[in-house]
Amino acid sequence: MLIWVLLAGAVLCLIYFAVIVAYAGISTSYAFLWILFAGVFGITAGLVSRCQRYPEDTALRPAVSFLTLCSAGVIIMLILQILIFYRIPETAEPDLEYLIVLGSRVKDDEPGKTLRRRLDKAAEYVAENPDTMLILSGGQERGEPESEAAVMKEYLLSHGVPASQMILEDQSANTMENIMFSRNLIEEARSPETEGRENGSEAFVRPPRIGVLTSNYHLFRAVKIAQKQGIFDVSGIAAPSDPVLLVHMSVRDALAILKERLLGHL
Repeated sequence: MLIWVLLAGAVLCLIYFAVIVAYAGISTSYAFLWILFAGVFGITAGLVSRCQRYPEDTALRPAVSFLTLCSAGVIIMLILQILIFYRIPETAEPDLEYLIVLGSRVKDDEPGKTLRRRLDKAAEYVAENPDTMLILSGGQERGEPESEAAVMKEYLLSHGVPASQMILEDQSANTMENIMFSRNLIEEARSPETEGRENGSEAFVRPPRIGVLTSNYHLFRAVKIAQKQGIFDVSGIAAPSDPVLLVHMSVRDALAILKERLLGHL
């Protein structure tokens, strides 16, 4: 029975890879992970079959170790998926002073599907919270005509968000830099020179109420990175994600969580 489950998993991975390519294109980041997963499922099915047929073969010890490693990987992935989706807030925290909107890839001066969903959520939020300042965070990657932040601004302007309510952070290349550079902009905006002084002494600047807006599968990692960088009371706001790519993006982000943890970023 286990062998058939593993083989079915391999087939499903290959089918999902084909769906990703047909829906979003062969250039979809890390799409080939699903071919790798299919190979792991297939190899595991073969090893299980051999272990069942030759249980006394001492040469199978490496195979058993491989199976144990794969089982541990599946368990870790399931735990990470629970962490990613378990505490996604159902409602957005109101009246934030600053909302960091994380960028995503753009093409031909237009935001992609993922970024449009984030920007629509940001426009919806500021319509209900007009005193919130948006930090649009995203640099210019290879092949992009301009920075993600600039494209985000143009999109929000066309959806009625005033330019005075937006600050551009256009240097970042990843989530850690998104948060770090955006935090620096917030600190500059709230410097003693702009906040003023109290009672003629050194300025006392209270901690601002900050939120991070990104796709639901990405929110856990973004919030943890923000907390690691000293924004302890950060509020997370989740934008909906593409239902076809949700599984792919959540698996990719789980792997990114492991990488960021090893690098000490969260």
